[in-house]
Amino acid sequence: MSTLDATLTDLLELPAELSAKARAVPGLPERLLRFIRMEVAMNERRQQRYSPEALAVVQRARALVEKRKTEGTDRAEAMRAFEQNFAAITETL
Repeated sequence: MSTLDATLTDLLELPAELSAKARAVPGLPERLLRFIRMEVAMNERRQQRYSPEALAVVQRARALVEKRKTEGTDRAEAMRAFEQNFAAITETL
């Protein structure tokens, strides 16, 4: 096996009690490695499928959603505002 560049602790925090139980699962490291390889390959395909501009739009939208979540913005309230804006725009067309 090649030299490892990262450990799971670099990627996620695993509670101590879960970590101890996970060590007892036969074959878990190999399955986790296979899963991570598959996820990386899928992500690479997604990155190739969409233009950099489209990926940037998605990234900005996700950041905006997270910002609104931390600000406590209600999804239903945001939807009502969108519908009002949409109605106002379509009325002017």
